[in-house]
Amino acid sequence: MHLTYRSYYTLFLTICLSTTISRAQYADSTALRSPVNPFWKSKFTEKAIVPAILLGATALTWPHREEIREIRNRYIPTFRYHFDDYLQYAPGATVLALNAMNVKGKHAPKRMLVSYGFSMGIMGLLVNGIKRTAGVERPDAGSRNSFPSGHTAMAFTNATVLHKEYGEYRHPLYSIGGYTAATITALGRGLNNRHWISDVLAGAAIGIASTELGYLFADQIFKNRGMNAPLRNNPVPINNKPSFLELHLGYAVATSNDLSVANSDDLYVKTGFNFGVEGAWFLTKNFGLGGEFAFSSFPVGSDRVVPDPDLLEISEGLYTQPIGIRYFNVGPYFSLPLPNNWFITAKLNTGISYGSSGNIILNLNKQTEEEMGRPELPILKYKPKGAASWTAGVGLQKRIGRNTAIKLYTTYFSSRHEFDIDGLQDIDDNGNLVYERIPEGLSRLKFNHLTVGLGLTAFIW
Repeated sequence: MHLTYRSYYTLFLTICLSTTISRAQYADSTALRSPVNPFWKSKFTEKAIVPAILLGATALTWPHREEIREIRNRYIPTFRYHFDDYLQYAPGATVLALNAMNVKGKHAPKRMLVSYGFSMGIMGLLVNGIKRTAGVERPDAGSRNSFPSGHTAMAFTNATVLHKEYGEYRHPLYSIGGYTAATITALGRGLNNRHWISDVLAGAAIGIASTELGYLFADQIFKNRGMNAPLRNNPVPINNKPSFLELHLGYAVATSNDLSVANSDDLYVKTGFNFGVEGAWFLTKNFGLGGEFAFSSFPVGSDRVVPDPDLLEISEGLYTQPIGIRYFNVGPYFSLPLPNNWFITAKLNTGISYGSSGNIILNLNKQTEEEMGRPELPILKYKPKGAASWTAGVGLQKRIGRNTAIKLYTTYFSSRHEFDIDGLQDIDDNGNLVYERIPEGLSRLKFNHLTVGLGLTAFIW
């Protein structure tokens, strides 16, 4: 299975919302009532945690970047739009326009411009230095300067400046708007096949971290000069109901014998990954209602399959596109507060799931490739039908800021799908592939799997 491009990039928007809310300037003193470890209260932790999580996501997705890119190629191979070339500058342009219109931000124009200049300089040095050192080839093979994404780093630098100048000072909607623009920019870099997912995650981390460093240097220069008087309003109310939005990312291990039979001579799945976004509205401090939209993807091993002798004469082996599941489940959520801002969380959801269509492909040898004019030949097509699904999960959560938390979680997913299998029967005179339904093909398949990973939570107090 694969995520659609919308669900795949939900990752960035959730992180941005988390960043936006977690840094609200005027926190209520009742927000964190229990004693907190100094590590979690330190300014370094507050400013470094989101870039660190983004870099962690970069490392986790690096081994799967080609697999994720294949999803784009399967569904929108001809996507070509250039909005990302311009949108990256929108949050920064907004800051300059607001200053030009005498809309006060956190700092006077001179101090803002110095902070902005430091941020852009640090971002540029990091991006260009890493690009030249890493030499990663772009997905479209256009050049070897893919990692990290400069457009994304620029967009998140601009968004973080808007957040610090106006989101923290006047209203969180400025931050949400800025980070949304940055997220769409990152989305465009992937959809336009100019960057891998790891490139844009690292670019976002560099953009946010560069801005924090730029403002830190400016603070050392200006001290208390050039700061506007704080506004006397706090637009984010606080209560004890932990309603939230959350991004989670983890490793998925198949538990169904349909997917992983140890001694099978057939196809089998390898360890996969799971991405998801979820949220819940809590009616009390312990109970809420919510839902999740997520997907799990599993690479498929075909080394145990022995093709027919006729196929071996024209091929160099089989390749099966990754399989998996995407699902939308809803149900009750639970939260148990513990001392020092720890929580035990749980959920029990049910809903509907869809498996992704795919192909079992024959990799043709050189001679056959020249004769047929194609490097590969899809010999089987599979298409799973929609089915009921359910998830159950628990987590251990630590609140690290007024509105931000990280969570170690495990989730069990279960569904069972009917499949349609079409086999290649012929190639007509025009070179078109002709398929026919295989009645005795795979009829049902369980997608049961266990996921263990980390979540980034934005509380909506």
